Parts: sequence; C-alpha cells; structure tokens
Amino acid sequence: MDALVATFEGWIRAGAGWAPVAIFVITFLESLPGISILVPATALLLAIGALLGAGTLEPVPVLIAAIAGAIAGDAVGFWVSRAVGLRVVRRWLPRSQRRAYARALLLFRRWGWAAVFFGRFLGPVRAVAPLIAGVARMRERHFQSANIASAIVWAPAMLLPGYAAARGAEEMAATDHPLLIGGALLLISAAGWFGLRQLRRRTAR
Repeated sequence: MDALVATFEGWIRAGAGWAPVAIFVITFLESLPGISILVPATALLLAIGALLGAGTLEPVPVLIAAIAGAIAGDAVGFWVSRAVGLRVVRRWLPRSQRRAYARALLLFRRWGWAAVFFGRFLGPVRAVAPLIAGVARMRERHFQSANIASAIVWAPAMLLPGYAAARGAEEMAATDHPLLIGGALLLISAAGWFGLRQLRRRTAR
C-alpha cells in the first residue's frame, strides 16, 4: 500500500495537469459497489491533500474533480440498481435474508435522504446506500439532492487531513513553537475522530 501511494504521489507530482482526471477516477471508483474495496481511495486522497498543502496542486480543479467523481459514482450505482436491482434481489436473495431485506427497505423509505447523505461518510455503507436507494425506488430528485450535498461535504473532508498535515509541517519548520502547533493538530485530529465515532453510532441506531 505504501509503495502504491508513493508511486501515485510521484506520478501526480510529475504530471500535475492530470491530477483532476486522476482524482475524478479515484472518487468515482470509490463510490461503486464491489470496485470500491479494491481502490485505496482514503490513502490516495490523503496523499493528494498533502500535495495541496505543499502547493504542488491547484486546489480548485482538484476539489471540483473530487466532488464530481463522488457524485457520478453514486449516481451510476443508483441508476443501475433502479434498473436491474429489484430483479436481481428477487432472483438471488436467500430466503433467510428476505426479512432483513424487507426491514432495510422500510427503514430506507423512511430515512432514505439521511441514509444517502450520512452513508457516504461510513466506509461499509458508502457504496451500498445508492444501491438500496435504487431498489427502494427512491425519488430521483431526493436521491440526487442528498448525493450532491454529501459529496460537497465529503470531498473537502477527505482532503483536509493531508492538507492540514502538510501545512502543519511547514508551519512547524518556520515557527519557534513546534510543540504548540503539533498539539493543536493532535487536538483537531482527536475532535474529528470523536465526531465521526458519534456520527457512526447515531447512524447505526
């Protein structure tokens, strides 16, 4: 994994003009079911955030590409599952899982917008929520509004840790108080971790 990230980072440094295309592909694949588990998107986005913090990449094209890729990936999963998902479920779903499937549909029809929005921030749910939305026949405008809103928040959130780390390293090298900056970064990281943990608990409930 480290070798892959290092190779990718070197390629991006050498061809910064291709960075938005690469980032679009990464966030697009990250949102596709099945394929998403094969893409180390989190590590790659952290590396990209670090390059943004170091000034190697232009932030606006990168951010737009990350948001667009995330929106497109979820939209494709929704459209495909809406077209063929119900037939696949009826044909292949084991009888032992049908009650759980019915409960999931009922819950999703009640909390569908929130499930799509918050599901993007939960790794195991990220690529599944659009599929359930399609099978549940969620309204297109409701799904897309949650899809777009969550992508606008998710993309900067994924890039921010790497960006903050790179900027923090530069600040620590230029300041007389490195321990103060390091402590601030540690507190920010701890607050982010605690907030994400609480969000996961509430979403699970």
